[in-house]
Amino acid sequence: MTLLYVGIFGLLGVFSRYFIGIIFKKIFNTSFPYDTFIINILGAFLIGIVFVLGSEKNQISPELRAGIMIGFLGGFTTFSSYCLDAIKMFENLKYIQGFLYISLSPIIGTFAAILGILIARKI
Repeated sequence: MTLLYVGIFGLLGVFSRYFIGIIFKKIFNTSFPYDTFIINILGAFLIGIVFVLGSEKNQISPELRAGIMIGFLGGFTTFSSYCLDAIKMFENLKYIQGFLYISLSPIIGTFAAILGILIARKI
């Protein structure tokens, strides 16, 4: 059952990432990869919530937790895109944007995960 959950949720994560990327590119007409940045921060926030609800509060079955964390969030978040976006910024001599992007993504992502954990513990 876990494998089925991972597969189904993975497909949902991939499609969610694709459509959110399209929407954000229309909203933010800029070279800065807001779509990848926001998707990764949102993924960090959601993994914090799912971790607490599944591991600490046992409100999500281990199979469903794996489906969401490995499948959906694995398909949804975009570390490889993050790396490529950073390289492209540096190649295009956008050093400040590139530095902000590579430094703020893990910092804000970590705080988003902490926020997700704290919120889920209050539920």
